[in-house]
Amino acid sequence: MRAAPRAEQGGRADGAAAQGDGEAAAAAVEPAAARRHGGSLRRRVLGWLLPPLGLMLIVSAWLSYRGALDAVNQAYDRTLTASVRAIGERTHSLEGEIQVDIPYAAFEGFEDSAAERIFHAVFDAAGVLVTGYADLRPPTLPAGEGMVRIFDLAYRGETVRMAAMYKRLYDPALEGGDAVLIVFAETTGARETLARELFIASLQRQSALVAVGAVLVLLALGTAFRPLVALRDHIRNRDEEDLTPVRADGVPSEVAPLIDAINHHMQRLSAMLAARRRFLADAAHQIRTPLAVLTTQAEYGLRQTDPEEMLNTFASLLRSTRAARRLANQMLTLSRAEAANGLIDERAPLDLAGLVKDVAMELAPLALKRSIDLAYEGIGHALMIEGNAPMLREMVSNLVDNAIRYSPPDSAVTVAVAAFDGEAVVSVCDQGPGIPEAERERVFQRFYRILGQGDSDGSGLGLAIVREIALAHDGRITLRVGEGGHGLCVEVELPLGAAPAP
Repeated sequence: MRAAPRAEQGGRADGAAAQGDGEAAAAAVEPAAARRHGGSLRRRVLGWLLPPLGLMLIVSAWLSYRGALDAVNQAYDRTLTASVRAIGERTHSLEGEIQVDIPYAAFEGFEDSAAERIFHAVFDAAGVLVTGYADLRPPTLPAGEGMVRIFDLAYRGETVRMAAMYKRLYDPALEGGDAVLIVFAETTGARETLARELFIASLQRQSALVAVGAVLVLLALGTAFRPLVALRDHIRNRDEEDLTPVRADGVPSEVAPLIDAINHHMQRLSAMLAARRRFLADAAHQIRTPLAVLTTQAEYGLRQTDPEEMLNTFASLLRSTRAARRLANQMLTLSRAEAANGLIDERAPLDLAGLVKDVAMELAPLALKRSIDLAYEGIGHALMIEGNAPMLREMVSNLVDNAIRYSPPDSAVTVAVAAFDGEAVVSVCDQGPGIPEAERERVFQRFYRILGQGDSDGSGLGLAIVREIALAHDGRITLRVGEGGHGLCVEVELPLGAAPAP
């Protein structure tokens, strides 16, 4: 059982110490945040651009080499084919005897390559060597008379490019056929050297283009990020109390949504700080009066010599002390309930019906002391929601405590819990003076009290605390007239976290 609102638990540090601790924590968090950043955006863009450019350069170089080698082969193959045809034109048969006169023109195209080696051979229809190298044979035979075929093969430890062609001699005296196989081959050193030179020249041009492109990308990134650097310097050089919106002039369109989000957050922060300043100013004003009363009562008591008058003074001093303690506790509760502190976000599944019943049992002695009938109407089973149990308990305590304090003797206060349409509903109804409709929005303001009603020890924070906690739990609070047109009913609707247990 409890006869007064519970005191705030835990140690309390003064404002200066708390501020110093907050600044120290912020200073410690800043380097840690810097270590956890995602890295330079400029480096990330370069990391995405330069490796693909390098890969493209490699692929292009390979294709360039293949293209250069194909072009060189086509040029050299024309000379190779011309040499085979020249030998074919000087190959004849007379009375069954094959005569081959190797012309000088067959070797003329290869004179410039001193390191190049030339091989040739002529075979009769039976495969017998007529002239040249006996082991110089194509891997497969040409398809028909007059058709030149080109082969790549290894010959005497070297790679050679070979041209082969059949030629008919139209000599009936030839035994086994009147066709001869003409073979002409050259080593590929000159081809590869020329292809390599063409490839290196092409690679140099492509590398220069890639280097120029990389420089242009760096310049473009520097220009693109210059507005961001200016924006960073502008925000960094701002006064610590300057929460005016950041101007988005000159920033890229991709950054404009970020600026809008920062401005929106700064607006919320400005509103929160303004509310905090108003709260501190109101709290200082409200706490000044109880402290002045306590001082006056203590000074008055020191001047008394009559024991009975001293007891009366101390009784009055005790009531004032309790009122000041209640005010301090409610201000601390309201501060804890604010979303900016983060404490309200510590939530867990809880039985709302059991919580409300416990609060009603705790406040039953206070109702009995004031000759008020306190009734509880439950649903007979658990009503599970997701919430912060201490804050919800404080919310219900404020509702029931206000109802008891503002109700006349020999009246009734009803606390009820119900579930309807996916929501849990907590209602507290009394038979007190009620709240006029014109005042129902204003009573949620901090330190607002309707003059001439209820307990003079009230601080005007009870309903403000209730609304703050309800909104933090995505709930709603409604004020309406009690049954029979008398009193006040306060209903708080909270979303259910789980289906009620049977």
